Amino acid sequence: MNSSETSSEEVVQTDRRQRRAWTEQEDAILRAAILRGHTESRPHLWHEISQHVPGRSNKDCRKRWYGQMERQLRRGAWTPEEDQLLREAVEMYTNQWSQVAAIVGSRSGDQCAKRWTDAINPEIGNADHSRWKPEEDALLAKGVKKHGRAWAQIVRLYLPRRTGLAAKNRLGFHGTSTF
Repeated sequence: MNSSETSSEEVVQTDRRQRRAWTEQEDAILRAAILRGHTESRPHLWHEISQHVPGRSNKDCRKRWYGQMERQLRRGAWTPEEDQLLREAVEMYTNQWSQVAAIVGSRSGDQCAKRWTDAINPEIGNADHSRWKPEEDALLAKGVKKHGRAWAQIVRLYLPRRTGLAAKNRLGFHGTSTF
């Protein structure tokens, strides 16, 4: 073989990118890009996400996320530390849940929004843990009759010191026959 010819083995080796371990900084950049772009209604746009992670392809980012990092998002009970981070993040970013999630670090934007609206929001106070008054049951019945099971709308219009989850649970506890 002369110098102008190359073997197929040489081509394969030159076309193949070298694998390298992901750094903590790359993981942090990937996590932030995912949390910024993630919503339930919009699938990840891996090409767009990979633009934030220099030297990594869309396939690299997708494989890293689903293979390793997605599992790092916590599930289940929130720790007091996570609740405190959530409070601080909401103070800075209000309802920008992807930004809030980036501060919390261990939860998705959807998890942060749900935790805030169902448990932590100080505007709700302790009402969710107090006994339901007959007047509240009547308002819940009125809301369900008019709006069905649109819990967020019902509590916004009729029960501002209760969460949608509390209203849903109350209806489940009493059953629809009561209303």
